[in-house]
Amino acid sequence: MNSLSVLRLVVSIMRYLPISYHKPLLPNGLHPPIDWQLYGFFCANGWPLAAHITKTRYIADIMVTIMQFMSESMVLIGEAVVMHDNLDNISFVCTVLAPNLILFEMMLRAYNIIYRRNSFRTHIEEFYKKIYIQRTWNPELFEKIRRQQLPTKYSTFTYIITLVTYVYVPVSGLIKNERLVPFPINFGFDYTVPWPRYLVFLTMSMWTGFAVVGPLVAEANILAMQILHLNGRYSLLLEDLRNISRESIAEHEKCKRKDNMLVTQRFRYRLYDIIRRNVELNDFAKSMQEQYSFRVFVMLALSATLLCVLGFLTATLGITAQNIRFVSWIIGKVVELLIFGRLGTTLSTTTDKLSTSYYCCDWEDIILHSTNAEENKKLMKLIALAIHLNSNPFRLTGLNFSVVNYETVVAILRGAGSYFTVIYAYR
Repeated sequence: MNSLSVLRLVVSIMRYLPISYHKPLLPNGLHPPIDWQLYGFFCANGWPLAAHITKTRYIADIMVTIMQFMSESMVLIGEAVVMHDNLDNISFVCTVLAPNLILFEMMLRAYNIIYRRNSFRTHIEEFYKKIYIQRTWNPELFEKIRRQQLPTKYSTFTYIITLVTYVYVPVSGLIKNERLVPFPINFGFDYTVPWPRYLVFLTMSMWTGFAVVGPLVAEANILAMQILHLNGRYSLLLEDLRNISRESIAEHEKCKRKDNMLVTQRFRYRLYDIIRRNVELNDFAKSMQEQYSFRVFVMLALSATLLCVLGFLTATLGITAQNIRFVSWIIGKVVELLIFGRLGTTLSTTTDKLSTSYYCCDWEDIILHSTNAEENKKLMKLIALAIHLNSNPFRLTGLNFSVVNYETVVAILRGAGSYFTVIYAYR
């Protein structure tokens, strides 16, 4: 199957989603190609609903969310009981603590997604209509962005590997005629008998696993995609700024016998358009900050502790087939942090260039070609406004506390190393 066939298949899947789910559109009215990773939102009921749904569908959505919360809470409490009963065995406690921390983190993030689904729907719609760079419009830039997305897509496979190792536990139990669940949980009763009760707990545990990994894979990919396409739009803006003076003078020389426009007017009209696009990009960047701020904070805040626990498990238990889940999650988490550190640094560097690019767009050449002092004044005011507009480069932050860049990622990895040293010595 070639790439064109895959693209058509993905687009057709989006087209035939149930009508109760939101389906974004491109400016031409067609459905955009949606990467399969984004369908992970459906595992945790996180994909936005359509703007107008029936009351019955709305009630069903609430019921699904409640049942999902009950399933995840059941696993969270069951794991807490297991850890409490085995406090004298730190290695076993860490074995349970790792998935417990992951579940706690994803519950915070997933229910924030569900809470913000209406604004997320507007955000996605705006992205595909104003920011998304289509292959047909700019093939070279589209291909560059696609290549830059590959590390994120590949890194999320490690989370899927971890999920498979947990799903394998009850499957292997059934083969051995044992009733197991993916995660070590304990209650004040035997949940393995009778058979219907075991099936309920097994279903809830399996649902929890998919509800954790699904949005984790989906959000990493959609955030990376939005950052890369937004950075691509800013890059195009910088390119237009570099050419604005030369193109304005060339147009003036070509058309000065056809109309009475001054060269400063031609330059200003072009600059107006660039500033308008700049404001649109800045508005989307603010929307992205509002949408992901809390979830980015949670991800960064818990990463050091989680990496410490996973590193301890790997060091004490060794790399075996049974513990590959911890190794794969460490790899995925570290690579994910490094990727987002790079993306955050790249975007802030690009936006930081804007204010100086307005000043360095060769407006002096336009002034030299102009003899109208009033028009020159208008031009200078517009340049000053544009510089002020971009005086603060955009930085994606978690609740305005932690900035997504390389420095933050390095600090997290150092913190994880320090925690690991302490807990390993305590062992």
